[in-house]
Amino acid sequence: MAEKLLLELITLSIYTFLMGFIFCDFFKLHILRKLIWFITFLVISAYVFKARGEFDLGLILPIPMLLAIWLGWLQKRRAAR
Repeated sequence: MAEKLLLELITLSIYTFLMGFIFCDFFKLHILRKLIWFITFLVISAYVFKARGEFDLGLILPIPMLLAIWLGWLQKRRAAR
């Protein structure tokens, strides 16, 4: 059980690094938008862990992924003006 939890935590850490820094920096998101993304990710992860007792990646990842794409689209649209 502890090994599975550790592997899930490592996977979430890698995902957070790649999405939070590389993706958000590619679109040059404002720091407030990055914080919104990180807080959303943290809240969803904590809620899923509390409800299921594990980090179910299938429940955690879709919303932060869509939020990052939406924030990137907003930033790109705003930069085009």
